[in-house]
Amino acid sequence: MECNVLIAGEAGQGAFSVELELTETLSRLNYNFFATKNYMSRVRGGHNFHMVRIAEGPVHALRGGQWDVVVALDSETERRHRPDLREDGIYLSQEMTREIAAVAKEAFGQIAASNGVLVGLILAVIGVTPERMDAAAGAGRGALLRKGFEFAERWALVGKIPLAARAGAHLKFDGNQALALGAILGGCQFVAGYPMTPATSILHYFSAAAPGLPVHFEQAEDEIAAINMALGASYAGVRAMVATSGGGFALMQETVSLAGMTETPIVVALSQRPGPATGLPTRTEQGDLGFVLHAGHGEFPRVVFAPGGIGEMIALTRRAFEIADRFQIPVFVLTDQYFADSVQVHEETIPLEVSRRAYPEFDGTYKRYRLTEDGISPLTYPGLSDALVKLDSDEHDEEGKITEERSMRIRMMDKRLSKRGLIEKEAVMPTFFGDRSAGTVLFSWGSTKEIVREAAERLTDEGNPTAVLHFGQVFPLTPGMVAPYGLERKRLVSVENNAAGSFAALLKAELGLAVGHRILKYDGDCFTVEEVLSRLKTLSAGKE
Repeated sequence: MECNVLIAGEAGQGAFSVELELTETLSRLNYNFFATKNYMSRVRGGHNFHMVRIAEGPVHALRGGQWDVVVALDSETERRHRPDLREDGIYLSQEMTREIAAVAKEAFGQIAASNGVLVGLILAVIGVTPERMDAAAGAGRGALLRKGFEFAERWALVGKIPLAARAGAHLKFDGNQALALGAILGGCQFVAGYPMTPATSILHYFSAAAPGLPVHFEQAEDEIAAINMALGASYAGVRAMVATSGGGFALMQETVSLAGMTETPIVVALSQRPGPATGLPTRTEQGDLGFVLHAGHGEFPRVVFAPGGIGEMIALTRRAFEIADRFQIPVFVLTDQYFADSVQVHEETIPLEVSRRAYPEFDGTYKRYRLTEDGISPLTYPGLSDALVKLDSDEHDEEGKITEERSMRIRMMDKRLSKRGLIEKEAVMPTFFGDRSAGTVLFSWGSTKEIVREAAERLTDEGNPTAVLHFGQVFPLTPGMVAPYGLERKRLVSVENNAAGSFAALLKAELGLAVGHRILKYDGDCFTVEEVLSRLKTLSAGKE
């Protein structure tokens, strides 16, 4: 059993507030849920909608298809969303929500109180009693929820879609919160950025956390300053990160290349949105993979992670700092608007040990870029010991002095590039879901993970065994990532939120693996489970 709710209206009408309070209360009541949003780049006006899937079992993606409940805060909702309401679904018309707003203003003195009343009404629909509402309500919110229950009673909606709460403890995260926690656990002590949707909330979380943690947050005047600040902080001895989106990252290219030349560790969190240029600034897409793979002029190693779940985001962001330090390279964590803004239950235990950067001490013979067998030179920071730490953006010798000597250039390039072999040995293997004998294998990376996984499970339950190979690390790719699965004998399908099938192309370029079918979406919206399921069935029927 599940209940799929859509709350829609203009920016400024409170739909986002309803989603926030509903998910917070559902979490306190111990329900399984998944919530995400579709919003325009406007402070007021336009048409936004917020989608909440409440279920008796774990859910980590939008179901799609028809809605069980639609809440209309504006007239546009009738035209856009009522056709997608199931036949016996619940429709709260604009007239009904206006009545709720009027009663809330009279009873509680402000029209914004209607948000809490709407939350109480939705909770009543899934069978939450007034007593449980009181127990779960935030400070001063119990009366609002109870008023919503009264409306549900009046309109005969109480228990219309009854759902049981889950057992056991859990945590509630959105994707950007998970990224921020992973960075903190990775020992991040310096974060810089310039606000840019959909990465801005990463900066919000760090600005709020900084007073209580050994983390310095800096809102820079622009993205160029932000990444240079972070690189300087890393050079000075602390793990550092920037958070941005495509247009902001475009301004960071020269410093990414500087990190490659100076071998200074840095982590870049890149939250993707549709381009080119400003594109659709508040929508979602997986369109920046090629951009990140080739960011910065010149040749130097890098690692790119693209987590697809809350636990994976925390673990791989933490690992990003460790890998950046170990190999003295830039490491990228790719996410997107859909995953960044989605809120969901996380059931697994999170290891809370914080990883720290360790420095040995060196004497006056220290050579920052000493040529070593494994290509990794000794790393320390100025002032720790008697070591004199030099670096330069020009090619340099072992001490860090500028050189144009050709043989030294070759040796330094070989040293930097030789890290690739070591990095590949540390590669994070993809996760395989399903039966290895399945004839169809779906490829996912980043945020499509849980959508694709649920669609594959549904197909398998219907008698069409389908498996999933999910990549949380998308570069570098190694033969060992695909070798165990006998993929040459299977039908391979990539599912990607972009127009070019960039990950399928990367699999071909890096591993020679030809993915014969692609399910692509690039209209600014995320996939839903039903959509992937439908397109897979069309593919099986030979129509796509």
